[in-house]
Amino acid sequence: MSINGVGSGMSLVTRMQPSKDLQNAWIMFDHVKCVANWTTMVCHVYGPTYCKVMTIAVCDMQSKDTKAQQVMWTKLNDTMQKHDFQKSNFKGFMVDSAQANWNAVRIVYGLGDLSMRMIDKEHICLFH
Repeated sequence: MSINGVGSGMSLVTRMQPSKDLQNAWIMFDHVKCVANWTTMVCHVYGPTYCKVMTIAVCDMQSKDTKAQQVMWTKLNDTMQKHDFQKSNFKGFMVDSAQANWNAVRIVYGLGDLSMRMIDKEHICLFH
């Protein structure tokens, strides 16, 4: 995650918080295949001012399972905290319907109960 500059992941997450200019933007994430036997997870947000998708963070991982994704979200939060940003409060999350994706965000940003949806904070990619 880039931490420097106006378009950095740090800046984007900060701008996605309540009362900021991207407060109504949802964080989107998905896996893309870049290297054999690895997966790359990309988190991004659509910026209406710039009319484009802006990247928040990119993470290469060896599997798409809940545990690997949980590490990525935890590291994103750790990076934010290291730079004096205490708690991310995203409007919501958009992703395909893979259960591991939802499990990871429910653990890190929800109540920790995998069976409990985060009310009004979960949508599949077709919502956008």
